Amino acid sequence: MTRQAVRWLVALFAVTLLLDTALGQNNPERITIRNKDGTTKGYDGELKFGPTGFQIVSADKKVLVNNVAPDDVVKIAPGDYAGVDRAVILGLNTAEEKKTKAEYEKARLGYTELLKKTLTAPEKTKRFVEYKLALMATRVADETSYEEKWTEIATEAANAWNSFIGNYKGSWEVWPAAKHGARIYAELNKFDEAARMWGRLAKADAGLPPDLRQEAAMQEIDCQIRSKAYANAQVAAEALGKAAGPGPVKDKLAMYELAAKALGGSDPVSAVKAIEAKLAATKDSGVRSVGYSLLGELYLAANRPRDAMWSYLWVETVFNTDRYEAFKAMCRLKEVFRVQGDEDRVRAYEDKLQRTRETL
Repeated sequence: MTRQAVRWLVALFAVTLLLDTALGQNNPERITIRNKDGTTKGYDGELKFGPTGFQIVSADKKVLVNNVAPDDVVKIAPGDYAGVDRAVILGLNTAEEKKTKAEYEKARLGYTELLKKTLTAPEKTKRFVEYKLALMATRVADETSYEEKWTEIATEAANAWNSFIGNYKGSWEVWPAAKHGARIYAELNKFDEAARMWGRLAKADAGLPPDLRQEAAMQEIDCQIRSKAYANAQVAAEALGKAAGPGPVKDKLAMYELAAKALGGSDPVSAVKAIEAKLAATKDSGVRSVGYSLLGELYLAANRPRDAMWSYLWVETVFNTDRYEAFKAMCRLKEVFRVQGDEDRVRAYEDKLQRTRETL
């Protein structure tokens, strides 16, 4: 083979490698999801919003899996991202999988350095790095106790998620971003910020499929009630309730409307019997979880912290299939015990919240 032919083959290989890397074809993301029977399965492709929930799409644009529930996404192993060194990403991924505060901080510094190199990189690369940066900030906060400047660290992480949602509308990552951010705001007792975050996802231009937009709107109502924006919550719950068909969603919205109306009036507990009647008429754990949380809000507003405590305990210990709802109840319980002057239980719930954070 002539020297010129060798040079031509080397050049062709280099161009092919560059194109494959840019298109993410050499090493696609490996997405592991949980099946209905509890088993898991991995797919090579890309996670995207579909018509109803998430879907996994192959490199040649074929839909491999449709209607993936967000909570059934178990793991996403990084693939190729144009503009950054994959070996560096794999090293950072290895660090974060060790799940210690020191390794999370190490990974956070690494993603901070990577971000400086993405000024001219494609959006997918920037999105990946910014998502990981916010996630590492969150994991550092998750491993930080209340005595170690947790409030400052957690606020920084929540704000990072807020910024991410503003920058990347329509990407699948905005859903877990909102879950992480709203969870931190709940622990900070900043439900007004959580409501605004969910409200951004509930808008039509956010790019979410209808079912997730509806869920975001309901979470916005929930957080509006907890932040005392009762009038807004009542109007939104009434409007959504009229459009919803029979079932758990409509039942939840009816209870939100009842609670918001009572909380905005002079007698918060006036809605207790109506909500208890709806709880007695359903066996749906999710509906019961929301209902008991709302009873807690009614009793809190009526200055009956012990009754509120029992309501939230039902959510935490019995109707806890929705882990996020249970976490919000635990946040409220910490505040209830603080109001009652029970510092031992306040500290116990601080420890419990810290143990629970990373599971969400």
